[in-house]
Amino acid sequence: MKKTDDLFDDFSLHEDINIHEENITEIELERIKKLTLSKINSKKSTKKKFIIPLAASFILVLSFAAVFAQGGLSNIYYRLFGENIKYVNDMGTVIDKSSTSNGVTLNVANMVGDENSFYIIFEVIKENGERFSENGNIEFENLNLDFGGSGGYTWYMTEDEDPVDNKATFLLVGNTERKSAGKKLTLRANNFTEYTIENPAADFDTYGFLKRNADYQNQVLVENRYKESMRIPKDPQASEEEQQKIEFMNNIIPSQILPYNNDDIYTEDNIEENKGIIVDNIGFAEGKLCIRILREEYGNLSLGDFYFENKIDADDRKYNEYSISEEYEGKQYDYFIFDIKNMEELANYDFVYNTVNKKATTMGTWEVTFKADYKNATRTYNVNKIIEVEGKRYLIKELKISPISLTVKLNNDIIDNIKNRGHNFYGAVSVVMKDGSTVELSSWGTSTRPLTSTLNTIFQKPVDVNNIKSVIISGTEVTINK
Repeated sequence: MKKTDDLFDDFSLHEDINIHEENITEIELERIKKLTLSKINSKKSTKKKFIIPLAASFILVLSFAAVFAQGGLSNIYYRLFGENIKYVNDMGTVIDKSSTSNGVTLNVANMVGDENSFYIIFEVIKENGERFSENGNIEFENLNLDFGGSGGYTWYMTEDEDPVDNKATFLLVGNTERKSAGKKLTLRANNFTEYTIENPAADFDTYGFLKRNADYQNQVLVENRYKESMRIPKDPQASEEEQQKIEFMNNIIPSQILPYNNDDIYTEDNIEENKGIIVDNIGFAEGKLCIRILREEYGNLSLGDFYFENKIDADDRKYNEYSISEEYEGKQYDYFIFDIKNMEELANYDFVYNTVNKKATTMGTWEVTFKADYKNATRTYNVNKIIEVEGKRYLIKELKISPISLTVKLNNDIIDNIKNRGHNFYGAVSVVMKDGSTVELSSWGTSTRPLTSTLNTIFQKPVDVNNIKSVIISGTEVTINK
């Protein structure tokens, strides 16, 4: 029988790997609606992000000649970690287990890990020798790692030795609340699509267009006929947090929208002989910049990146905070709303977009079960210190540290937890080296129950544990090595 706190498992995964928030699609909207109207008791949390930016943030321009010290493991680890690979020389293992379906093999090549965190290299290989497209990418219809407990993971397509051979290489990064070292894991996948990213032949100067066409700045708005159908009803059994999410969603659904223009404002042609982006209307509605895209017969094309980027600070990006897909007079439209209030603010941003060009889809099902059979180099430190995070008290029970990750085990304060079951640990943990530098984190996650909380972080690069000075948790310093 499970302990009481095991029955209230709630896991969330957060990442900070130069990743920017993604557009809210209709599918995501429906998912949010479901999340706000029901209590979630999932045993896993998976993250699958847009491949190109993530791969770029991982791939380092380093020598391809250097190979991981444990022979047989992918040199991708060297490209990821550089000279810091020396700190994980004894933490890797060759897996080399595979599954074949429809002439394609999924091979789990190798992994590096500690007690709770891991990196897995897996490959997709076309057995007939057919090559993958140069600068191409792969998106699985479904990819799932079963590790038998709570945790989270994310995966990325990355560069292998030959970018145009019959093999595509992926990196999966994850952590689990319970021990993963020595356990059996199962990687499952089905159906994948190959695609390329196409940039526009010419930029669309949104500010310049609106400046030249002042009528578009003050259009007569029309009623959003989907407002009532999209409104999320209140649930008397929903928690306060869930009610806040419902109110948030209802508030961002616009009451009025731009009229249908039915006149091409901007058309970008000649992308693989298909139509590109057709802007039907652009302007301001309810204090937000709105763009309607006419979705003609794109063929294998779909929208990819779609955002506004600050002309001075490239990290300042405005993604759409809401979107509507709708049909009007037999045509399909996508309506996007951005948090840009007026022309003065818009003058600071460039419109950026690209399209995803689907090349081919391969149907199949793959399943590989393997053992996380690597050396566990995790060190455990007992702490027993009281801290306060966002006004709530916690007892730090222990720290688990390895060259690739940090795990913090906490006991929740029962009284505080009764008053407020929410937990917010974002930015609460940092790792300080003896030279005064702070370790960069590539991902972090939290697992919370009524009695306990667990914080999981994975380092951007492996570190020398002997050179860690301290771990700081919400202002409280825990010395590791004096």
